[in-house]
Amino acid sequence: MKTIIALFSFGILLLSSLTVTADTHTDMQKLAEEKQCLSCHERKDDTPRAPGFNSIAAKYSDSEMRGYLIDVIVSGGEKHWGSAVMPEPGERAEVSEEEAEMLVDWILKMHPEKT
Repeated sequence: MKTIIALFSFGILLLSSLTVTADTHTDMQKLAEEKQCLSCHERKDDTPRAPGFNSIAAKYSDSEMRGYLIDVIVSGGEKHWGSAVMPEPGERAEVSEEEAEMLVDWILKMHPEKT
């Protein structure tokens, strides 16, 4: 009986963690939309302005690059991905350091080796 209760409890914990992951993805997707990230990085038409999140995750999969990516999101800039230019603050929605950290963590988890 204790084994059944333990397995049941484990199952509930597992399901709740999957729900948190799905909710987190949805929350991060909404944040990326709010901050206008998707208008350049995940365009649905044939004219991408910037690399997709999967490409970013693959190129910067090393966790040592996390701080660099946070800085790029907060500050903008160029010369970090070919000719693509990340608009400076004021030219796009402002992103706080905390929001940038959350976005970077979400994007880096898109790398196939991290799923």
